[in-house]
Amino acid sequence: MKVVMRALLAVAIILLAYVCWQSIQGQVDFEAEVKKRDSAVIQRLVDIRTAQVALRAQAGSYTASLDTLILFVKDGRIATVVKAGDLTEAQLEDGMTEAKAMQIINTGNEKAIRKAGLWDEAKNAPQLVRDSVFSPAVEVLYPSRASFAPDSLAFVPYGNGAKFEMAVASLITASDYPLQVFEANTHFSVYLGDLDKKLLDQKIQEVLDRPGNKYPGIQVGSLEVANNNAGNWE
Repeated sequence: MKVVMRALLAVAIILLAYVCWQSIQGQVDFEAEVKKRDSAVIQRLVDIRTAQVALRAQAGSYTASLDTLILFVKDGRIATVVKAGDLTEAQLEDGMTEAKAMQIINTGNEKAIRKAGLWDEAKNAPQLVRDSVFSPAVEVLYPSRASFAPDSLAFVPYGNGAKFEMAVASLITASDYPLQVFEANTHFSVYLGDLDKKLLDQKIQEVLDRPGNKYPGIQVGSLEVANNNAGNWE
């Protein structure tokens, strides 16, 4: 009988140790997977922010439409300034500025350019070159990512086809200045929904319990405060 009891006790100890290990390992695996998915979602939101800022610079406003944003990245063109040549110290001391120099150079009058001392004899051309080159938006905004797919901007990584939520609003600053803002986000449940439900619920509740009406997901920008398009992970 004692032998049986000892055997059962040993089995119970082993089972208890296994359950404890499973609990700890489950938490470790969950956190590792969350970290991987968070990273992918954050990168996508950074890409959205990059496109929104460029669109506003060109069109004067953000967009609440993912389709419009994607179309801008696909078909839009962005001007980049090509600069060559600089004013000399002597020219600067004499009161010449780049704006004045380019005003003279842009006339195309070689005689006037020479008279102003802005002709480069070695190049047989004006001393300064400031020219705008229009390049595809996707190349300018994501220069190191040759395989970047604009259509991917809409979709939440690991979200099984779910799209980001995006909106724009206008805030009034303390100095009564209207300021347009945008926000793009996705809830934890969208891209973590297939993971351990208990651990996911705990993660969501931890955020909801924090002061300040925190969003239980990943978000860039804000419709409530002017935060310079910061992400809630930054």
